[in-house]
Amino acid sequence: MAGIFIIKNMSAWAGRLLGGVIATAIGVPAATAEETWTLSGDLRGGYFASESKARNGTVTEVDALRGRLRLAAERDIGADFHFRARLAGRYGQHQTGHGFHLHGYASTSTGMELGETTLDEFYLDYADESRPWSLRVGRFQNQFALEGVASKGLDRNDSPNIDVTWTDGIHYRYRIQPGWRAHVVLQHNHRNGPGAAVRAPLDFSDNGSRVAVFSGLEATESLGPIVQRMIGVTWMPEALASDGTAFSRREDYITLVGRMAASWTLTDDGLRLVPGFEIGYAPNRPRATVTGSGDAGDAGGLAWQAAVSFYDIAPGHNLGLVYARIDAGWLLSGDFRGNDELSEVRYQWRFSPQWSFEARYRLREEIDVPAAAPGRREDRDFYLRISGRF
Repeated sequence: MAGIFIIKNMSAWAGRLLGGVIATAIGVPAATAEETWTLSGDLRGGYFASESKARNGTVTEVDALRGRLRLAAERDIGADFHFRARLAGRYGQHQTGHGFHLHGYASTSTGMELGETTLDEFYLDYADESRPWSLRVGRFQNQFALEGVASKGLDRNDSPNIDVTWTDGIHYRYRIQPGWRAHVVLQHNHRNGPGAAVRAPLDFSDNGSRVAVFSGLEATESLGPIVQRMIGVTWMPEALASDGTAFSRREDYITLVGRMAASWTLTDDGLRLVPGFEIGYAPNRPRATVTGSGDAGDAGGLAWQAAVSFYDIAPGHNLGLVYARIDAGWLLSGDFRGNDELSEVRYQWRFSPQWSFEARYRLREEIDVPAAAPGRREDRDFYLRISGRF
């Protein structure tokens, strides 16, 4: 508890400093900024262990303490505008990254390296309650995931687990009556890649790949026991190196995703069952030889997950189960690797409104391999993790 107290005080001081810097940058008087900035943060970290078996049978084991710290400052500007900025960093044993970075792309395909800090939010939001639309411009988080204890997504789920990813661009939202909301996201892609999670052989060296488009339709009201409904389409022009990045040919990469979840209260004590299903399909895929998943033809383009969550088995104690199959041609998820069959069990204990403890065990097995491969890749991992907000 002493460690948490120290972190809270350090984060409050850093948040005040961040707020003052931002206030100066946008021209807000210091006295006004001190009175109106709202400071917040979150901390997530724990013990992570994994065992990986390569196709040739070689086994590699890794275990480490790792974590993520994020500090935010925000304020209203007039009646309809809201500004927010957040520092985010990943830290831990065996970290390879160093220092503060502020560029338009993430260091790896799934986000920032351990040891690196960046701004993962820096945006201006416009929302007028009298209008059906709102607009967000800058660097922000997109989080469209399947509801549940594990809460994973096939696409547009920024910063899962202790990752740091983001979306640079414009997010337009429109309320459709009754009970629906439309989303349009124009995402800027740096030549070296976006801030969001993407997998090879997506490549953004072509000038035509600078802007990706996401459009989605989301239900904002329940339909009987169905608590989540959403469909979405992503279009990344000239971004798919279907023959490999060493070749010049580029194709558009397009994905279609739908997700749905329901909820039932099973007992008078509040035990709640939440099953969910998400499915995606990519009509244009790279060659199987490029993804290492076969000897001929295109890699598969189907991805799906099925999840079942049990909330309040005892007060504050939740359990989630996930099973997924992700073809090698699915390239947009930070939660799922391509060419994987995934099984996961996760336990969660919410011991206060702001803090929770989680334990996860996950098994991932390769689906398709070339004929000459001696075996299939297999990964097992486990973590004990604490998360909190302050």
